[in-house]
Amino acid sequence: MAEHTRTNEPTIVLKFGGSVLLDQRHLNLAVHEIYRWRRDGYRVVAVVSALQGETESLIHLNQCLAPGSTPTARASLVGLGELKSGALLGLLLDRAGVPARVLSPAALGLICQGDGLNADPIEIDTRLIELGLEHDGVVVVPGFVGIDTQGRTVTLGRGGSDSTAVFIAGKLGACRCRLIKDVDGLYEADPATHEQPDRYTTVSYDDALKSDGSIIQYKSINIARSFGVELELGRFNGTGPTIIGDRLTQKHAQTDRVKQLSVVICGLGTVGSGLVEQLAPLGRSFNIIGASCRTPEKHDSLVASTNEITTDSLALATGDADVLVELIGGIEPAKQIVETAIRHGKHVITANKALIAEHGQELHRLAEEHGVRLLYSASVGGGLPVLERLRDLDASSISGILNGTSQYVLSAIADGVPYAQAIEDAQRLGYAEADPSRDLDGRDALDKLRVIALQLGWAGFEIEPPACDPASIQPESAPHIQIAQISPLRASVQLEAVDAGSPLAGLGAADNLVQIHNADGSVVAVRGKGAGRWPTSESVLGDLLELSRDLGKQSNQDAPAGKEIAYA
Repeated sequence: MAEHTRTNEPTIVLKFGGSVLLDQRHLNLAVHEIYRWRRDGYRVVAVVSALQGETESLIHLNQCLAPGSTPTARASLVGLGELKSGALLGLLLDRAGVPARVLSPAALGLICQGDGLNADPIEIDTRLIELGLEHDGVVVVPGFVGIDTQGRTVTLGRGGSDSTAVFIAGKLGACRCRLIKDVDGLYEADPATHEQPDRYTTVSYDDALKSDGSIIQYKSINIARSFGVELELGRFNGTGPTIIGDRLTQKHAQTDRVKQLSVVICGLGTVGSGLVEQLAPLGRSFNIIGASCRTPEKHDSLVASTNEITTDSLALATGDADVLVELIGGIEPAKQIVETAIRHGKHVITANKALIAEHGQELHRLAEEHGVRLLYSASVGGGLPVLERLRDLDASSISGILNGTSQYVLSAIADGVPYAQAIEDAQRLGYAEADPSRDLDGRDALDKLRVIALQLGWAGFEIEPPACDPASIQPESAPHIQIAQISPLRASVQLEAVDAGSPLAGLGAADNLVQIHNADGSVVAVRGKGAGRWPTSESVLGDLLELSRDLGKQSNQDAPAGKEIAYA
C-alpha cells in the first residue's frame, strides 16, 4: 500500500580524521556534522579515525612491547584507536538523541589483501549498513581497519580511513562522499606556511595524485576513480569543498571562510548550560559575549565561557551581539526580549514552542522587516529534525509522537513502574520539567502542532483542545501512545491506541517519531529523542551552525573574486 512506502533518502559518507578529532570533546564536531546532514534529509555513514595522537601512542606501545611482531599482530593493536573513537561517537550520538548504530569492520566483512599494515580493501557486505541506514538513518564505521581472508586484523596504511570511506561510498553507490579535514579544501601549497596560496575548487584524479599526500591518501583517490566516486574535501560545517573527480582542474583565490558570530544566551537552565558546553570547541565560529539568568551566582563555572552573566536579558537584546538565543520559555518576558533583539538587528534562535505557536507569524514579519533570521528548530521534537525535513517535502498530513515526557512516562507505566515514580524518574533524567502538566495534558504537543502548521504555511485549520488529562495517564493507559495529527482541516492531540506493528509502537523511552505523509502517497519517518538537555541543545546548535553557513556563504560571495585558472 502507498501509505507504507518511503521517500528515498540520499546517502552521504562522511569521514572524520584525526586532524579534526583532536580529543574526546572534539568528537562532538562529528555529532554536529552528522546531525547537519540528517536535518537536510540524508542517510549518513560516518567513518572515523582515531583521536589525534592515539595511533602514534599505540605504535610506540607496540615498539616497546614487541618490536619484532608480525604485521597482523601489530595491526590488532594499532587499529584499536579507530574502534575506540567509533564507540565513543556512538555514545555521543545517543546522548544527542540521534539514532545510530556502530558497526565494526569485522562485522561488515571488510576484506582486504596485501601488506597487513598497508592493505587494500577488496570486498564488504553492505547489507548491515543498509539495514542500519533504513532503521536509524546513521551508521558509524571505524576506519583504517579491516580483516584479511583468514579473519586477521589488518590496517589500510597511513590515512587509511580515507580509503575506508571511499570504498564504502563506492560499494553503497552513495551520492556523496565528504572527507572532513582541518582545512577548507585542497591548496596548491600549505596555507599554514605559504601566503595566500590558490585553492582548488575542482581537481582531476590525476592532479590530486600530484599533491604531497598530506591532505588525502593516494590510495583513496585511486579507489574513488575505480568506482567513479567524486570526493568532497572540506572543513567542518563547510559549504564549498574542493571536488576531486573526473573534472577539469580549477583553482581560485576565494576560500570557504568561517564567519565568526557573537552570541548572547538568555536562559542558563538545562538546555542553556548544555549549549554553552557545546559551543566551547567552536570558538572559530562562535564567541559567547554574554548570558542572562535569574541567579548568576549559580553559574560561576560558566563565566569563563560566557564573558558576562547578568539578570538583564533586555540589555543583551540591545547590545552588540550578532545572535540572541532565547531559552527562557513561556510568553513573557520572552516575547519582549525576542522583539527587542530583532528590532536591534539581531538574528534570533529559540526553543520556545509556546512563543512561536502563539506569536510566530508576527515575529516572522518583524524579522523580515529588519532583515534578520528567526530560527526555532528545537521548538519541535528536541533532536527530532521535523521542521527541517518539512522544508523539502510536500506534506499532506502528519502523525506521530511529539512529546518525549509523555512517551517516557507511558513507556515506564507499560513496564510496571508506578505513575508517580515514572514522573519522578523522567524529571531526574531531564525529560520532564518540575511541573510536567503541559507535557502530560497535551498542551505541549498542541503547541508543536501549531509550530508545524506555521512551518508549512497552513492556515485556517480547526484546533481541537487537548483530549488528555494528566490523571488519564495511569496503568490502564499503558497500551496507548500519545498521537498528534494535523491536516489543513483538523489538528488534535489525544491518547490513541496503535497497532503493535506500527513504528509508533516500538519506540524507546523519550523517543519521538513523526510520520510525514506526502501528497504523492509516500511516507517519511523521522525519529529521535524528543526531550532532554543534549537533544534540545543539539537542535539549537544546529540552527546556529545553519545560520553560520548561510552568512558565511553570503560573505564569501561578497568577497573579491580573485583570479580563476583552469588546467586541462
